[in-house]
Amino acid sequence: MRILHIANNPNLSTQIKTAIRDRYNGYETVTFDELKNHEKNIDYYRLIIIEADCTSQEQCEIVLNKILEAKKYLVNTIIISHGMSVAMKEHLYDNGVMAIIDRDKIDLKRFRRYISSIESETQTIGSLKNMKIAVVDDSRFSLQVLQDFFDKSGIHTVDYYNDSEKFLNSDLKYDLYVIDLVMPVYDGEDVIHRIREQNNDGIIILVTQYGDVRAISHCLSIGADDFILKPLDFKLFMLRLSSCIKNYKVKKKNINKTNKLYQRATRDSLTGAYNRSYLKEKFSKEFLKGCKNGETFSVILFDLDFFKQINDEYGHQKGDLVLKGTADLVSKLIRKTDVLCRWGGEEFLVLLPGAHIEEATIVAEKIRREVESLRVKGVKKITSSFGVTQCQKEDTEDSLFKRVDNSLYLAKLTGRNKVVYDEEVYIAKGGIPVNIDWGPFFRSGNPQIDKEHEELISISNDIISNCFIEDNLEEILVMFKRLLDHVSLHFENEEAILLEHSYEEYEQHKKIHNDLVIKAKNMYDALEKGLISPIAVVKYVVQDVVVGHIIKSDFDFFELFNK
Repeated sequence: MRILHIANNPNLSTQIKTAIRDRYNGYETVTFDELKNHEKNIDYYRLIIIEADCTSQEQCEIVLNKILEAKKYLVNTIIISHGMSVAMKEHLYDNGVMAIIDRDKIDLKRFRRYISSIESETQTIGSLKNMKIAVVDDSRFSLQVLQDFFDKSGIHTVDYYNDSEKFLNSDLKYDLYVIDLVMPVYDGEDVIHRIREQNNDGIIILVTQYGDVRAISHCLSIGADDFILKPLDFKLFMLRLSSCIKNYKVKKKNINKTNKLYQRATRDSLTGAYNRSYLKEKFSKEFLKGCKNGETFSVILFDLDFFKQINDEYGHQKGDLVLKGTADLVSKLIRKTDVLCRWGGEEFLVLLPGAHIEEATIVAEKIRREVESLRVKGVKKITSSFGVTQCQKEDTEDSLFKRVDNSLYLAKLTGRNKVVYDEEVYIAKGGIPVNIDWGPFFRSGNPQIDKEHEELISISNDIISNCFIEDNLEEILVMFKRLLDHVSLHFENEEAILLEHSYEEYEQHKKIHNDLVIKAKNMYDALEKGLISPIAVVKYVVQDVVVGHIIKSDFDFFELFNK
């Protein structure tokens, strides 16, 4: 802090110098005579200590006038005097003197307290320099007074509005608002109310020339932090600001602390994506709003192909970089309203409020392409598989998750690095027929059913690959007849097992089997007569037999064998 001591008494000067210099380096001493030729202006200092006896009171007035002329509201003045009249004291206080101390009753601890209060003002100014400030007042004079104050204090992050409507239309967010109570169009109460609708953290100081307690208390109750009366007393203004800023900093600190705790509780520490528990909570809210209240949302579930191999071949550190790189990439591709979650391991989920399945599928395909282009040093090509679905009126949370999960598995089982929506599988990609991989996904837990399902998928793959060979109808008919015979026998065996286990949906499941067999026989006849193409058979095999029968129907009873 820069302090200028205009001294008359060498002994007193030494005492003050000793008391101050041990804490403040910017301390200088001059006499009144030396002040005339002093190279630094009065407004260079934050505190001026004046020893003013009866002979130097006129010189004291000259110094005070210089301070007032400079409009340096934050140049503080302490006068040390002896035998000063009450009238003179009143005059000096009226001219902005901070304190008048009797020379014979001087207390150095008291000096330190004064300086501490000035330091507090300095800290307040430092804080204000880092804050965005809005002053709203229809009086140009009041605006100019406040602008002089902020400018002279080196505070330049201030916007001034003499039109409350223009301020509200600006829709800008500030850290500190200085608001006049009475204004045309929108008065202070309206402005405060509008600010608090969007900004609960900013400081609001109400400025008014009316001392009506009810109006002021009402404004405080709806969101103002403090008030001050016109004409402004800048010492009082600084005290109010200092108090509000302290509260603001405490509030900010608590908010930041809460936010950090919230981030830890809701975010995955590695990728920065939301975690599974947060997504479940968010999903339930979106489900209630979407499926039950007529709105909509879609879900993308995807994972990284062969990720275990990446960890095994390149190490977990590289694997972590792949996961983080994927999350960063996806965050840039989705909307602010979308929610990215690390669902588990190498699996991610994106919740897209308001999005239809067509939009979500486009997003998924875009993510798939970008993941394929992702490069992590030392790691070869990275690919990903996707399931996509949209909420439907008849959905439960479980049925929606099951559908998107099945879609993801179908993407992985039919070649990976693709997008499958609503369990719909394309029979070929780039002219190459799909191949359905038998794996744990299909295992029911019952050995006989699993063996027959594996055989069913093997026959299905043979039919799919042969349908893309020209002039191969006879071979396809033989395979299709083999599938028909296998399905009929399998359905009989499966029904017997389900009946033995008292499956509640037995009758409905039996009907599904019967419908599939009838459709298969009709398709066989139509294919033999040339009424349908082999491609129609492939679609039936994939969508009806594999997806419709095993995934959509049989999965419901798997729990019977996994208790």
